[in-house]
Amino acid sequence: MSSRARATAARSQVRLFRNDWSPLRPPDLDDWRPTRSVSLVIPAHNCQRSLDLTLAALRHQTYPAELFEVVVVDDGSDPPLTLPAIRPENCRVVRMADHSAGWGRSAALDLGARNSGGEILHWLDADMVVFPEHVAAQARWQHVSDEAVTLGYKRFTDADWPDPEQVAQCCAAGTVDRLFRFEETEPHEYVERLIDDTDQLRAGDHLNFRAHVGATAALPRSLYEETGGLNPELRLGEDTEFGYRLAQAGAVFVPEPRARSWHLGPSHMMTRGESLRRYNRPFLADLMPQPRYLRPAAHRGWAVPLVVAVVPAGGPYELVRTCVDRLLAGDQTDLRVLLVADWAELSDDRRSVLADPLLDRRLLAATYRSEPRVQLAGQAPETAFPAPYLLQLAPHLGVDADSVRRLVAVADQWQVGLVRLLPPGAVSPEDGMSLWRTSALSRARRVRRPGEQLDEVVAEVAGRRWVSGNDFGVLDLRLLPENQWVAPRPRLVVRPAKRSRRAATLGVETIPVGGIRSLANATRFVAGRYAGLAADRVRQRVRRPPPTAD
Repeated sequence: MSSRARATAARSQVRLFRNDWSPLRPPDLDDWRPTRSVSLVIPAHNCQRSLDLTLAALRHQTYPAELFEVVVVDDGSDPPLTLPAIRPENCRVVRMADHSAGWGRSAALDLGARNSGGEILHWLDADMVVFPEHVAAQARWQHVSDEAVTLGYKRFTDADWPDPEQVAQCCAAGTVDRLFRFEETEPHEYVERLIDDTDQLRAGDHLNFRAHVGATAALPRSLYEETGGLNPELRLGEDTEFGYRLAQAGAVFVPEPRARSWHLGPSHMMTRGESLRRYNRPFLADLMPQPRYLRPAAHRGWAVPLVVAVVPAGGPYELVRTCVDRLLAGDQTDLRVLLVADWAELSDDRRSVLADPLLDRRLLAATYRSEPRVQLAGQAPETAFPAPYLLQLAPHLGVDADSVRRLVAVADQWQVGLVRLLPPGAVSPEDGMSLWRTSALSRARRVRRPGEQLDEVVAEVAGRRWVSGNDFGVLDLRLLPENQWVAPRPRLVVRPAKRSRRAATLGVETIPVGGIRSLANATRFVAGRYAGLAADRVRQRVRRPPPTAD
């Protein structure tokens, strides 16, 4: 085995628990000879002056020149951008108009990635002055892990800009830290607070990807390609959306404080934060189920659902239909159901309609062909990517109105990669339900060795919990009479604005219900609540003193 092959094998064998990157042992910056090539991509538009400063700083990077290329993507500048005299040895301009009709930072970064050859991709904005060890500080992590996404540090300055010669001199002399007065600059406060509050992201949760914002980051090319790369259709917020998909791919986010830089001027979020958030929210909400506040409570459909539920379409039509309808009737509406069978067998050849051996499957196809939250799939997917959760359940299981939502809550409360539920009488996981976290499943598939059980590897990289079907209202539909294999009744919804005056006075609560058992429980709850409130009013009247005459 070659040394390169051995290094690749070593990187793939590192097993990290959630986002705890502590077991990684990157080489020391002061005594290290890199072996992996880096492509540094700079998206640029009408910014010749700041680009000149960025390239002057990159001229003096400690990373070996023979392993380092800089690709400037000119995103339609007028006049076109040119390379200054002070620049890295291997530096070139790629013009968007020569390759694509797209535009914007995301499209430029993606074009730069596709028109470069480094094993490591490094993003850098065209208004950054980086310290000499900036690239090396980040790239050393990709030398020990193919899952490492590194995040550089920056401080924002409003001071007058130096000229390229001054930047180059400071970088060569090792005094770039004095280029601006530190006390007159600002940190990237939101990102650094998130990093500091989570022990450098090691103790963070599934929302760690929120730190993947801004002007400098690096990752292995293999991870970039695995996730599909940046979305060239996004005009803003592309770093957050790509960070979300990196998280679902099992990436580990590593902040690197030695990758220092100056940011020339404030960020857009600092100057136009409200406008940016207003613009980004509808675009990001459609592609990112997390954070949950992005999506309003209205039961709308999204390009990427929170949960993908996989149900094999084996068994009687009524049984499978009841299983699927219970999923659709739950209070976790951010869900898509994949109904798995060999649907290609359903030809329209002449047949005995009622004696058709594929009749049950044909009825299911007719039942859900117009339901947007159900897809007829030929085979079960290995992962729900880019959705964050994959729910697997047998077609004979019936969920309660809140079962799926509560399973997701357990996964998030304990940050585990797998939640398994066993209904009464079940003897194996195949008879129950499994909620897989996509990020953990992605990492487990990457590091899994031949012969290893997938659930054991997921437990090793993210943890696992078991719950009882009794506690979550999940039942075996086969234990019911067949005449009870029916869709649950619609959930009771009472709009606060339309409540009667008496109900509003009594403070009657409404709860989501689904199915006869849940409806009965809700009825008892509301009746008890009403009786208690009515008794309180009677006691208040008894204690109230009688009115006095004027």
